[in-house]
Amino acid sequence: MTKSPDLLRCDMRLPDLDPRYGNNFVDGNVLQPNGGAEDKAVEEILRLREGGADFVLLLPYSVKAEIAHPNTPPEVKRRAAQFVYSVPVQLTPPELAKHDRIRDLIRGNAQPGQHDRDAFHLVESAKYGGRHFITSDTRLLKKADEIWRILQLKVLTPTEFLAAYVTHAKKDPP
Repeated sequence: MTKSPDLLRCDMRLPDLDPRYGNNFVDGNVLQPNGGAEDKAVEEILRLREGGADFVLLLPYSVKAEIAHPNTPPEVKRRAAQFVYSVPVQLTPPELAKHDRIRDLIRGNAQPGQHDRDAFHLVESAKYGGRHFITSDTRLLKKADEIWRILQLKVLTPTEFLAAYVTHAKKDPP
């Protein structure tokens, strides 16, 4: 039996951020339909975005190489082609230090080097004004509160992002 990402989290004290302010980044893994509960939320987020919703969705440029891999499913490539990517720039020494902290945090007891790209996606998203990082990666979701403390970037599922958008749009319509 698989646990929901929400059940894997503990003591979440992340702020209630309005997705309409700042940039929101999408992890490549959410673009791959898997038949799970998050697929409907992803579809709705993409539908809202295409319909002119007042939030910004971007893909980190570091995800571009993953999307370009020959084994990436065509559906993921098609969805990714609809996004604007951030552009590569060099990380500053403090950002490199944060990258190291995030990499060590999410690596746990896995082999070194396994999570460098995921850590870079997060640091890059924070560098470009990211407020939310939408993912289905349970490793990142379990560490969301620590990631927030380091980067002030809220890691959340598609369902959580959609709920935040709907809640804030109802409170303060455009």
